[in-house]
Amino acid sequence: MRTKIILHLFFIQVLSVLPAQAAELFFERDPSLPLVYITAAFHGGATQDPDQRSGTTDLMGRLMLRGTKNKTKSQIDLALDQMGGAIEFETRAEFIAFRGMVLSENLQAYLSLLAEIITSPSFRGKELERLKREQVSQLLDELNQDRSLVRLRFDETFFRGHPYSKPNHGKIKDIQSLGVTDLQKQYQKLITGSNMILLASGDADRSGFEDFLGTISKDRPGSRTLSSIPEFKSPPSKLRVVIFDKPERTQTQVLLGQKGVSFKTPDLDALQIANHAFGGGGFQARLMIELRVKRGWTYGAGSSFKLGSSPHSWKIGFFPKNADTPAAIKEALKMVGDLKQNGITEAEFESAKKSIVNSAGFTFNTPQKRLENRLTEVIFGLPEGYFTGYAERISRISREQVNSALSRFIEPDHMMVGLVATASISRSAVAKELGIPESQVEIQSYQRE
Repeated sequence: MRTKIILHLFFIQVLSVLPAQAAELFFERDPSLPLVYITAAFHGGATQDPDQRSGTTDLMGRLMLRGTKNKTKSQIDLALDQMGGAIEFETRAEFIAFRGMVLSENLQAYLSLLAEIITSPSFRGKELERLKREQVSQLLDELNQDRSLVRLRFDETFFRGHPYSKPNHGKIKDIQSLGVTDLQKQYQKLITGSNMILLASGDADRSGFEDFLGTISKDRPGSRTLSSIPEFKSPPSKLRVVIFDKPERTQTQVLLGQKGVSFKTPDLDALQIANHAFGGGGFQARLMIELRVKRGWTYGAGSSFKLGSSPHSWKIGFFPKNADTPAAIKEALKMVGDLKQNGITEAEFESAKKSIVNSAGFTFNTPQKRLENRLTEVIFGLPEGYFTGYAERISRISREQVNSALSRFIEPDHMMVGLVATASISRSAVAKELGIPESQVEIQSYQRE
């Protein structure tokens, strides 16, 4: 089975060493189908990649699925096929996960294989070289996907020097330089029993998973040792405009963004209501009404928070044709300023609040969703029930709280505008529309450094 890929220095990273503890288990029985869904997650993700070694964590996990000390990749694939199972690896910014499923009658054989993959990977050099070639090819393919490309290049530029700038799947030049030793060091750091969270649901009993955790804790002892993620400092008070220059674009992918909030920011729930009204509520949101419905500048427009243990980002995205790009950016920036100054209207508040409350139940209406929510709670130190209590928390928030939070949060002068566009077409037009010197519009290659 093919592995799925999902998971100038400004700061000094501090090493955080937590006491050794047992791996955590969360299980929900669901006998509706003869299947078991399993996620073996570990604290630490792409943000734990060493400097100039992006992609280390992702390659480590993917290579673990390609051979153990006793099995080759072909033997692992055959065993999974015979037991009706699958395992995929995912890298995210702050955790990694081996995700899979198996017929319930073959659960113990599956857990035995998964334990072998986790505790005794082979890290064969030849397999790594094949994997690196595949990874580089996939990264080159990503350069053709402008919508995902602008998000990658935005984060790498906006967060430069901070762990959040590290792409989950690495950069080509870093991937090419990685060796087996790099991956083994990352394995020793991340893959320990004390660092592990096991989540499972399906037609099974809890006892089998407890035995599995015992094996992992015995074979992979050790304390949790992770590099802390410092809080990102907002850039200087000056609008930053960066064009990621890509030839022959007829349409522009645009992102406007600023420093965001974390899961533990007190204003988060209020800001989620505001974001839903402004850009997260589809055709009812202010961005869609102004940029698409009224002006026809873009097919889609939206805004969203990216959350983490430290404040990440709030971004606004849309994709106009070249001729409409400068005016669309100017209008979006104007709308951000108005949002800070005046907040959302009573009608927007009531509509957003109702929509969020009515749809909240769909975020935990299956065992798999409930366990994924629990994983997020554990990774980011949230109280149990954080997601099931979301609707109740939202229902208690007033419009005054929302608009007060907006006035504190939005920083128009600290925003960055990132565009995947053809610089020769867009640079002077954007500068003129925004009333800034052309020299203030930075040009970077769309190809990642």
